[in-house]
Amino acid sequence: MPRARTHDAITLALAPPTFLLTHAFTGSRDLAWLVTLATLFSGFLFNPDLDIPSTPYARWGPLRVLWWPYQALIRHRSRLSHGLLLGPLVRILYFCLMLAVLGTAGIIFWHLLHEKSGLWESWHQAFVSAKHLIRSVERRYWIAVGFGLWWGSAAHTLADWAWSLWTQTKRLL
Repeated sequence: MPRARTHDAITLALAPPTFLLTHAFTGSRDLAWLVTLATLFSGFLFNPDLDIPSTPYARWGPLRVLWWPYQALIRHRSRLSHGLLLGPLVRILYFCLMLAVLGTAGIIFWHLLHEKSGLWESWHQAFVSAKHLIRSVERRYWIAVGFGLWWGSAAHTLADWAWSLWTQTKRLL
């Protein structure tokens, strides 16, 4: 498999054409920036190698503990981590679940710390606020972020596949 530096170089090399093609396709600089930034985020921090102790995993710093359950549940290079469609979808859903768990834990901790009642009301209000925030963002922006997350991950997976094909071909020659 290509090393982390190779994957990083591929991610960086994809940024300018991703921006230019997205801008040409959509006519929007906002969407082009979103797709490009999501691609960079996906390539450097949100890529398929989060299923092992890797450079992207280490880049999370103290927050890498969020990925321990993911590593325990997902086998390296499985369809759930390195699949072209399923890999990014699983990571997005997993990350959203972790944010929900952390948010709920934060609300509970705040209530315990301040000895307040109304835990259910606080959680419900936070849920409603999050739902309103998500709905207030135009759909095209969510699609742009989703595409960028997919594209950064796809570049990683395609590089792994190409490397595997190359090494197998070299053995045959």
